[in-house]
Formats: sequence, structure tokens, C-alpha cells
Amino acid sequence: MEAEMSFYPLLIVISLAFLVPIVLSRFKQIKLPIVVGEIIVGIIIGRSGFGWVGHEDEILTLLSELGFVFLMFLSGMEIDFSSLGFDSSGRQSEDQPRSPVTISAITFVLTLILSLLVGFGLVWMGLVDSPWMIALILSTTSLGVVVPVLKEQGLSQGRYGQTILISSLIADFMTMILITVLVTALSKGLTFDILLIGLLFVAFFLFYYFGERFFNKEGVVRRVMNEISQATAQIKVRAAFTMMLIFVALAEMLGTEIILGAFLGGAVLSLLSTPEDEELLHRLDAMGYGFFIPIFFIMVGVDFNLASLLSSSQALLLLPLLLTAAAAVKFIPALAYKLNYDWKKTLGAGAILSARLSLIIAASAIGLRLGVISEPVNATIILIAILTVILSPFLFTRLVPWEEIKVQVPIVIVGSGEVGTQVAEYLLSHNQPVVLIEHSSNRVMRGIERGFDVIHARCDQYDPKSEEHLNQAERLVCVYSDVDRNYRVCERARHTYGIVHVVSRVSAPGEMSRFEKIGVTAVNPATDLPMLLGLLTRNPSLYELLTRAEANREVCEITVRNRGYLNKPLRDLDLPGDLVIMAVRKDEELIVPRGDTRLNRGDKLTVLGPGDCVENTRRLFSG
Repeated sequence: MEAEMSFYPLLIVISLAFLVPIVLSRFKQIKLPIVVGEIIVGIIIGRSGFGWVGHEDEILTLLSELGFVFLMFLSGMEIDFSSLGFDSSGRQSEDQPRSPVTISAITFVLTLILSLLVGFGLVWMGLVDSPWMIALILSTTSLGVVVPVLKEQGLSQGRYGQTILISSLIADFMTMILITVLVTALSKGLTFDILLIGLLFVAFFLFYYFGERFFNKEGVVRRVMNEISQATAQIKVRAAFTMMLIFVALAEMLGTEIILGAFLGGAVLSLLSTPEDEELLHRLDAMGYGFFIPIFFIMVGVDFNLASLLSSSQALLLLPLLLTAAAAVKFIPALAYKLNYDWKKTLGAGAILSARLSLIIAASAIGLRLGVISEPVNATIILIAILTVILSPFLFTRLVPWEEIKVQVPIVIVGSGEVGTQVAEYLLSHNQPVVLIEHSSNRVMRGIERGFDVIHARCDQYDPKSEEHLNQAERLVCVYSDVDRNYRVCERARHTYGIVHVVSRVSAPGEMSRFEKIGVTAVNPATDLPMLLGLLTRNPSLYELLTRAEANREVCEITVRNRGYLNKPLRDLDLPGDLVIMAVRKDEELIVPRGDTRLNRGDKLTVLGPGDCVENTRRLFSG
């Protein structure tokens, strides 16, 4: 056995995994996803191409399986559980826009019903054997495609983007559960073994409960892990792999699909991770997408049987039917988005949710293993995955272009008392449009008399007069002195409207953690003022530098989107006028820029300079 094993096929696969991103980066106009490129090169070197790599190679089979598990594990880590929040008021009037979770649930249920109708129709035509497996295959959505497309369009944090994200998350999660139930039913029948799937969720809640107690607090376990988390130990990485394999092994022991176990393991890690674990998440991403996951996708191409597809009249007839059905079961249910959005955004949601990739390929492979899907049908499904992952993002970016969404949106200030109007005056002095929302009639009149744009409405509960502004807002400031009212406003801003940046005045220091848990920047005058005074004492010129609008200085955050500025050292950039880049935020990491710092798409620059220079720089970097 040992003499038959060879590392040459692995060398070929890893070399191609290294070359594919480089080659695709030289042909940016094609906009071909890397995973599609990996599948294509797998087809070239596999059974449908030159045959350089066998689809039964033991080493590659094992690494491909690990890559598949790792992909599901990282998909679980992508879940942002805070985005699944609901309005604390618990009330919804007839004309109130539906929450992202409501829209997403409606979309998935309709998708599942239509997919079942398609499945039974294909069985009636004699093209497939199992309507249930086909229905679940068509119900999938690729979270791995949706997330990067939304980030690239600058929509991942807005209400519209969060609704799409939650829709894809529910589709992936529910489909995985239903596939697990179906596989158990097909292999063991409708027995009590199906109930064993519930033990996975029991394990999920137990790991989260005890992990929250022992790992997420400043206790002995957390302190010990931090102490030995050096380069040689990498204890947190080992803990993450242990978590993944515990859930995978448990799923295997219970006779369920390992994809659900791996996904739940990643979800637990997402729940337990803290801001200090950001480096761990980057390391796991690097290990997964740098080694294991490319092997999985290349081996999907290696296993692709083009000959069986071309030789089967059934598969050739099935291809256009399945492709049409794959689009229909997403576009038609996406009409639910019309409850909240215009036609372009509604159709755009249907387009991006039509993208399938990892899960549809995995589900098809499971069906092939169980014998409910034939080899030609499996090849057809893989081809559909490739086509949808190319066409869907292209159609979405045409229907919902970035420039259409990113209009100059006023900052919403909730509360037009003395603090609110002072904040408004400061923002207006820096040429930032502002709208104030106030529920007190007297304060509304005083604000209007002072020349502000004030809306008489409420934000701590549904009010149609504030809807338009809250739907469009990306930034909101809440300045009431009532902590509970501020919390209700901020919770609705984050969860109902998906507002990216929310700042709130919090008069009670003990309440600040409650705001921070829902992603709100909490400001307490009593605790922050001494720190600010100390900072200004040490740096006397800082106050004038940041606050004197009449000096025509601006401090502004700019998002990098222009390709002409990507991957170039800052020292080589020709910036307009007397401008200083003070900081660069890459994902969640804030760094002090140097001459050799290179910019990536989506990086946020904090710049200081004359107002006209800042505005010119904003235009340049936004492309």
C-alpha cells in the first residue's frame, strides 16, 4: 500500500491552487470567482481532461474531505448572530416594513415549496428519481458567494444587504438540516434515529453554555490559553480544530451528515469568539482557503464526468430545465423583498440568491453516494453551480450598482435638544448633511427656528414619518438622557434597519456594555471627559486640529474602491494637496500607516487635510 502512494498528484493540485488566483488576477475583466477557476482546472487535469490526477487518489481524497469539512466549519463561523435580532417592542403594524428575518423566512419557505413542485415535475418526466433531494439541492444558496459580493458593493452592513445575508444564511442552515434528515430517512428509514439529529443541537447549546462560562470570561482557562498562545503552541488554533472534529465525529457517530456537525462547530466558535480572537479567525481562514478548501474544489473538477453528461440525452435535457428552475425558485420568492424595496433591489436579491456553489455540490455528492442521483445528473448539477456562480454576481451588480446605493445620505440625529443641535451644528460646519428626529413638539419648533431640518416623529417604536430616513441612514446618533429610550432607538437602528454606525449617549456607566453588545458605540460624558482632558493636556494642539472648522480642516473616513489605488505602497500614491493619512482600518484591524503600507479594496482611511483636498481624495478613492 505504501509503495502505491505518491505525492505527485498532490504537488500538481497544490501548484494549480497557487497559480489559479495569480492567473485570474491578470484578467480582472472576466471577474471569474477563484473557486470556479479551481473547478475548471480540476476538470482539465481530471477524468474529463488529461487524466493527470486520479479521482480515487487516497491522499487527495482525504485532504479533499478535510477541505469540505473546513469549508462548512468556516461557513458556520461567518454567522453574525447579532444580525438576527428583533425589535424589542415586539409590535408590528400593518404598514410597518417587515424585518430582515421575516422577509428571509418568507423567501425560504416559498423557495422550498417551488423546489418541491419542480422536483415532483422532474420525477413525473422521468428525469430524476428523488424529488426531495432535487428540491433541497435547488433550495441552496452560496453564502460564500453572497458575502464577498455584498462587501464589494459596500452593502454588507446596510439593511438591504443584511436581509440578503440572512436569507442566504437561513437557506444554507435549513437546507443542511433538511438534507441531514433526508439522508437519515433514506438510509435508515423513518425511525427514531432521525431524532438523534437533535443531539447535535443539544451539544451545540451545551458547548456554548459552558464555553461562555469558562472561556469567554477572565477566568483561569482564558488566562492559561492566553499565556501559552505563542507561536509553537498555537493553543487557540488547536482548540478550534478540536471543536470542529468533536462536532464532525459526533455527527458521524449519530449517523448524520458531517456537514451539519462542521457547520455547528463553526457557529459555536463564532458565538464564543471575542475581539481578541480576531487573529485566530484570520489564521483559520488562511489555513482553510490557503490549503484545504482549494483541494476540495479542484477535486470536484477532477471528479467531474463530462463524458457521462454528453452521452446522456436525459442529462442534456435536464440541464436547461434545471438551470431555468434554479433561477425561478429564487427569483419568484424574492418578490417578497418588494414589501420593503423597489423593483431593482427586489430583482437584485433574486439574482444574488440564485448563486450556488459549495452546498449544492456537497448535496449532489451525497445524493450520488446514496444512489438517488445518477452520475450524469451529478455532472449537470456541478455545471449549473459553475454557471450560477458566474452569472448571479454579474446580474446583481448590474441591477444594484454601488453608485446607486451610496448616495449622500444625511446623518440621523435622534433628539433635538441642546446636545443634539450642537452635534448637528458641528456636522453641518463640516459639510455633512444632517436630519434631526424628535418626538417633542416644542423641541421640533425650536430646532426649525434655528434652521435645522427636523422631523416630528419617534424612533424608539415604529413611526412612518421616520421610515424613509432610517431606511437610508448609514449613521445615527442618539442623544437622549433616558438610557432605556436610547437603547430602544439603537436596537431598532441596528437590528431593524441595519444602520452601520450607531453612536449613543449613555448617562449610566454600568449600562455601556449593553449597548456595546449590539454593536453601538457608547459615549459616557462622566467617564470619557477625564480621559479626553488628559489626552488634550498631553497634546495641546490636538483640540484645535480636530475641532476648528473655520481653519478649513477636515478629518474624514474614506473607503477605498478605486482599483487604481489597490496593492500600491502609500509612498507611491499621488494624493491631492496637503493631505495626511492618519490611520488605515483593514477589516477589524486599525493600523498606523507607513510608506510601505498597501491598500486593499474596502480599506477605510482616516485622512486629515483641507476640505477641498479631502473631497477630491474621496472621489479618487471611490473610483
